[in-house]
Amino acid sequence: MDESFIYERLKALSGGLEREGYRDISKAFEEVVRYNRQALRELETKLNEELRDISERFYLYGAVAAAGDTPIVNDFLFPMDEGSEPESLATVFCPCAKSRLRELFGQPHELEIQTDAGTVTRKARFAPCRRYQRRIGELRDVYYENGVYWRTPYLPYVDRFADVFCEEQGAGPEGEIRFIRMKDLDLPLSLGLVPLWNVEPVKLKCTVFPIPAIDERYFCHTLRLPFPQDGYVVRRERGIRNMYMSARGMEVITEERGQKEFDLYRIAVRRDVKVPHYPLTSNMRRMRHIDRQADNAAGRLCTRAEIGRIASVYEASEGLKLVEIREDGQGSAEGEGGRYRFAPPGRERLCLAFRAEERGFLTEDQVSFLAEEVQGAFPQFAVTGEIV
Repeated sequence: MDESFIYERLKALSGGLEREGYRDISKAFEEVVRYNRQALRELETKLNEELRDISERFYLYGAVAAAGDTPIVNDFLFPMDEGSEPESLATVFCPCAKSRLRELFGQPHELEIQTDAGTVTRKARFAPCRRYQRRIGELRDVYYENGVYWRTPYLPYVDRFADVFCEEQGAGPEGEIRFIRMKDLDLPLSLGLVPLWNVEPVKLKCTVFPIPAIDERYFCHTLRLPFPQDGYVVRRERGIRNMYMSARGMEVITEERGQKEFDLYRIAVRRDVKVPHYPLTSNMRRMRHIDRQADNAAGRLCTRAEIGRIASVYEASEGLKLVEIREDGQGSAEGEGGRYRFAPPGRERLCLAFRAEERGFLTEDQVSFLAEEVQGAFPQFAVTGEIV
């Protein structure tokens, strides 16, 4: 109901009223309309708060930047690991499609390496940077320990980093490596880049006296958080019984009587920062009211519309359109179940066909990620994807 409808009704029913009385009645009904609108806004706000995504502080973001550029985005993105593997010549970044990574890691390659001392040719092999995968696995374990729901991370840049090892022992070139080129394959290689994510290890200490429990065995340590809007998880140590968030900060229940430091991970919420090199990636969901209702529903309907909703709710679906859902189909892009989720074989197959507005070197990773999310929602299927 709006003002125009009220005016029309009043004109039809108040022909004998004086002008002053008609104006007073109109003002009264305008106040009613304003009150109804305000009440509806408050009800919508309250409903959204009750149905909000409890994991909104724990989405993971990824990017790539030069080692010297990381302080620019240091309030949001941080290097995953600035170390290096022993005996590795260098760590390279290869911005190629997922299907071509097999060519990079499959066999030794002839490399042209440019250093300060000159240009040399070496036969070398590439190995994936497992230390980045280990960091993701460590964070996943901490999520489980803190009771935080672990969503499949969309960090495709991590798979493009590789360590270079010479085939001959001690045959590394002299001087600092400036440039590396593959002589047998047309794959781009970049030096001096590091993967970034929005996870920062922090150490926090209880600044007040720990509160003893009734049994006098456990004590509550209150940790004041430097960025209260971010998400925090505690690395569980021996003696820690429980941990939870409160209005005062992070509460850690432990047997420790005195003040001590605790190891935490801070998961920074998204800031408006400029990513230097490649676009920002994330497993964030664009939550609408229908998505919040679906998350809180007792059961999930297995329909094409529900599959389409899941495939379009993520930021990672940008640039993709689901055009077909085929039963008993097999796509070329499989989910990430082998690394992040257990999906036993022997299930009915489901293939999701996507059309890409503009195909880039991360398009196959986008399809794999969305197929994995549909797989998690419908475990009765073995879900794959393809680009048409």
